[in-house]
Amino acid sequence: MDIINITCAEIQTPVGFLYVILPVIINQTNNPDCEQSWFSEDGRLIADPSDPQNLIDPATAVKSDRLFTSHCVNMKHEIICDSPDGSHYSYKIMFRVTNETNISGPTQTPESNQLLWIFALVIVVLLIMFLICFLLRKRKTR
Repeated sequence: MDIINITCAEIQTPVGFLYVILPVIINQTNNPDCEQSWFSEDGRLIADPSDPQNLIDPATAVKSDRLFTSHCVNMKHEIICDSPDGSHYSYKIMFRVTNETNISGPTQTPESNQLLWIFALVIVVLLIMFLICFLLRKRKTR
């Protein structure tokens, strides 16, 4: 499996995010015995170029050499070829994206999401403690 590391800024277009398969790869496998599929990071099929009307979020458009998505996520492209002579060929590409400008973007990791929740909880607890201290102090001055 080939891994392509890119940033969201590199694949962002006015209509979404564009994932492109190199023409040399498509030309090697461009025959009727080959099937292509796009998968999300968790392994769900989200787009099939042979059925461009049947797209699952975040996919918005698909062709044999490209996929458009509504947001920047890790993607996997797979080509499987079975020939009448029994030979089998498969080629997988993993697109790993990083979002360097938006900390709360779709590429946020579960660990950083957990840290944000903990930070929010600490802030809420501190505010409650401040409010209690303020009310107790106000009561003593009466």
